Amino acid sequence: MADRIVYLGPYNNTKSNQLFNKAIDYLKQGKGNKFYYILPNGILLEDYRRRIIEKVGGAFDINLFTFDDIVDRLLEDEFYIFIDANTKEILLYQIISRLKQYNKLNFYRNISNKRGFIYSLIRIIGEIKRSLVTVDMYLERCPKEPFYTEIGLIYDEYEKNLNSHGFIDREESFFKSLKMLKGNNSFFNDLDFIIIDGFFDFRPQEMELLREMSRADCSIFINMPFGRNDNFKTLLETIEFLEDLGYRVEREEEGKLTYYEKLANNLFSSVKGQLKPNSNIHVLKAADNYLELKKIVEIIKGHILEGAQLKDMAVVLLNPSEYKDKLFKVFEEEKIPCSLNKEIKLIQLPLIKELTYIFQVKENTKKSIINRIKSNYFSLCNTEERDKLEYYLRKLAFKSLEDLMERTGSNTKFHMPNLDFILKTLEEEFNLIPAKASINDYTLILMDFIKKYNIEEKILHIYNEIKDFKLFYRDISAINRLKDILNKISSLNKIIKEEITFRDYINLLSNYLDEESVIETMGNRNGINILSPVTVRGKKYRALFLVGLSQGNYPNLIEENFFFKEDNYLKLKEIGLDIKNYHQRLDKESILFTTAIAACGENLYLSYSENATEDEKDIPSMFLDEILNAIEGDKSEEKVDLITVDIDYLIKNNHNELTTKRELLQYILEKYALSQYEGEGLSISTDLDKNVFSEIDDKITCEIERNTKKFSKYSGNINDEHISEDIKNIHKGKIFSISYLESYGKCPYYFLLNNLLNVEEMEREFEDFTPLDRGKINHEVLKVYYYNYEDQIRKYILGIETFDPEETYDFILNKIKENMNQLGVDLNSKLWQLRIENNTNRILEFIKSDLNRLTKMKKKLIPVGYEIDFGRREPFEIEIDGVKIPFTGVIDRLDKYVGEDKYIIIDYKNSSYSIRNIEDMIAGTSLQLPIYILSQKSKIVGALYGIISTGEFQVKIGIVDEKNLINKKNKGALTEEELDELLNITKGFIRSYIESIHKGNFSVDPKECLPYCTYKNICRYKPKISLL
Repeated sequence: MADRIVYLGPYNNTKSNQLFNKAIDYLKQGKGNKFYYILPNGILLEDYRRRIIEKVGGAFDINLFTFDDIVDRLLEDEFYIFIDANTKEILLYQIISRLKQYNKLNFYRNISNKRGFIYSLIRIIGEIKRSLVTVDMYLERCPKEPFYTEIGLIYDEYEKNLNSHGFIDREESFFKSLKMLKGNNSFFNDLDFIIIDGFFDFRPQEMELLREMSRADCSIFINMPFGRNDNFKTLLETIEFLEDLGYRVEREEEGKLTYYEKLANNLFSSVKGQLKPNSNIHVLKAADNYLELKKIVEIIKGHILEGAQLKDMAVVLLNPSEYKDKLFKVFEEEKIPCSLNKEIKLIQLPLIKELTYIFQVKENTKKSIINRIKSNYFSLCNTEERDKLEYYLRKLAFKSLEDLMERTGSNTKFHMPNLDFILKTLEEEFNLIPAKASINDYTLILMDFIKKYNIEEKILHIYNEIKDFKLFYRDISAINRLKDILNKISSLNKIIKEEITFRDYINLLSNYLDEESVIETMGNRNGINILSPVTVRGKKYRALFLVGLSQGNYPNLIEENFFFKEDNYLKLKEIGLDIKNYHQRLDKESILFTTAIAACGENLYLSYSENATEDEKDIPSMFLDEILNAIEGDKSEEKVDLITVDIDYLIKNNHNELTTKRELLQYILEKYALSQYEGEGLSISTDLDKNVFSEIDDKITCEIERNTKKFSKYSGNINDEHISEDIKNIHKGKIFSISYLESYGKCPYYFLLNNLLNVEEMEREFEDFTPLDRGKINHEVLKVYYYNYEDQIRKYILGIETFDPEETYDFILNKIKENMNQLGVDLNSKLWQLRIENNTNRILEFIKSDLNRLTKMKKKLIPVGYEIDFGRREPFEIEIDGVKIPFTGVIDRLDKYVGEDKYIIIDYKNSSYSIRNIEDMIAGTSLQLPIYILSQKSKIVGALYGIISTGEFQVKIGIVDEKNLINKKNKGALTEEELDELLNITKGFIRSYIESIHKGNFSVDPKECLPYCTYKNICRYKPKISLL
């Protein structure tokens, strides 16, 4: 009789090796076709395949599979056309258009044309089908509400379209294979056994497939190395399912657990007991992700010096999207190989971009024409001519190809031998691309361009010139991948039979190119292992780094799809969908996390970044807190080794922290400059880099030029009268905001990039809640609060009536919810409820602190104005030497002395980070409070900041006679004459800044340089001038 056994054992037990060796024995006997080995993911498949080849050598019939592979094997003799996400997207667009045309879509009509909605539908339909819920089942079970029924309608049309076109998606393949197995279960009969390893749960369709496999006449061994004293609910539910199928659970002997296996066993457990402190557990807190990874590299190199090999260490990226790009950058800087392939999207490759530029010529704009002329792979002329022509065209005012041909024909000053040929070729390409055509016709045109320009030969020619194999491999891979994509797109003719515009074709092609990648750098098998919580299972490493333990980033438990929100959970479960609620997602992430902890052999590094912005910074993950709570001790430093990495780490004064040649050069030269190093150090530096002194000379020359009074290319002067005139024209009639001029005062170069050139940083695809959002909400809630309770607050301050802010908690809470609801926030999410509660308490504490301060004042102040704007309804102008300069702004609050015509300005700040002092105002980097004072006709005797996060109020400007408000020791205590002088200084800066902007003075010499400036990567300025 065939065995049905589940091996349930502790982390890293030996059963996995026993099953692996069983498979090895079969392979050595030439019986590889007599067993299947099923693993959770493709990365583990590759790892097992490599291990098998190392053990057996060349082996045939290595039947390593995922469940998806089993399904593909079942259907390999059937004729189906598998569709990808892009084809799904096109199908759904067409379906929605038809449903709207026939007025069958009402609830989702207004958002149905949004791409985000289509993406959501792909996920929704996928989840429904993965739960093995058919259209009929869905429509019968779902609530009879448009929110659900219209999804069912779209699902129904989608399935009909799949059938009519002969298509099949991944989810449908499971339906087909299960139907096949239920009719004939002989597929597995020739096998002696099936091994399933590394799973702690199964998807619904995998469960059904496993059910059918279990009817076959072969033994099935399932290894689940996740057993603990207090097992996770997800694991228990999976075991219960397997027992219902007739599997016998055999518990593996626990043996002697390592410290880290004990830790993994105790985490998230109701079992009491703590472990002894461990100095080999290191918690690393860094200022940002880059510094976090730089410190990790230093530690890795330290382990290498102690005899460890890179393959004995692993970095587990808990949040790959945040860290992967930076990891490649840091590892490349530090010359450390890693196991992970570095990939690049096709759309980002110059070769592919240039191909799309050919089609974009049809847009007939200056930008599209210049982009086409710049092409290197699809070149129209040699490099020297290309650069010369680009420079000329950028200065030439033209709007279209016809306009360009006319202007160049009449311009006798510019001459290029091949210009007529280039323009004629452009015209031919323009005419060759029809405004509308079939998908197949457009694809054939692109293929013709590839042939016409002999791209493969061009790639080979470039390789022969520069001998860069990585570039050659990348481009050859890209062109082959592109041809595959073009063949896929051609097959869409079955769906889109009508003609489309060239822009639609470009968008379609771009979608495919954006999703496909090629390998830019091959991973090194002997490099450090880069893993995820999923792929680390079953491994053991001498040093293990868990990177990215910041709350909100890991664990990421937020459900972003509108359909699967927490408040829909019960209804969706009734329909039959296998969706997880917050606690179930947390349970699954907890299993993965403990598996990662158990993979550590000696040294465990837990790291996170604060990533501080103006108003907030990241906090440690709840999983990090869980580890600290599992270890004995009152303070964190008693439990583990704490490492802090701040921004100063970039300038390394400790030779033990040096990890690159460049850092060593900087260290030697700095010590020499400070007379802390003997002259022999200079000879060492030239041995490290023969060009070091030439580079230093260039930088010193640059600094000398920048610090001279005359303008130069180094000092940031735009010395062009036409550009200066353009800048003046831009500012004609402009109403200035305070921040606009403040940004110039802090850094003219930042002002140029941000305000004039509009250079933007690449934004994240999704950021759920920004500091700006929080600031807006806090300001709005405070405004409404003080306005709503104005009378009660006044009477309370004057001692007429009592007023308890605690009783207004619900009012604050509801106002925050109203504002957050407008931002599209899921108010039922556990995480958001925590955030809302935290923000409510913060605002309540701020109000209590404010009222406590006001009631204690001898001379009473009463809040009388909220969000007082100036320069909007009525013009507000600051006159300076006869020139009137218009401004606009909003003052958060005005308080008035009782019985006196004197007022106090209050400006709310989320945190103390953005607080400005009187020194900043005198230096011209803070104009806000002086301009606020100038904007008011009433007598202003003070200006202060209210810091919401701390409940603190800091007076920054105050008339010294107002002893109720300010004491003489405060630097902001001014006489009325000194206040007038401060206001005049501010006016002087305003005029100076505007004049300098008009002159084109955008010096790279800031008064204030923020460490997290958006433009730091493209700026020549360094806060501390380094010789290298």
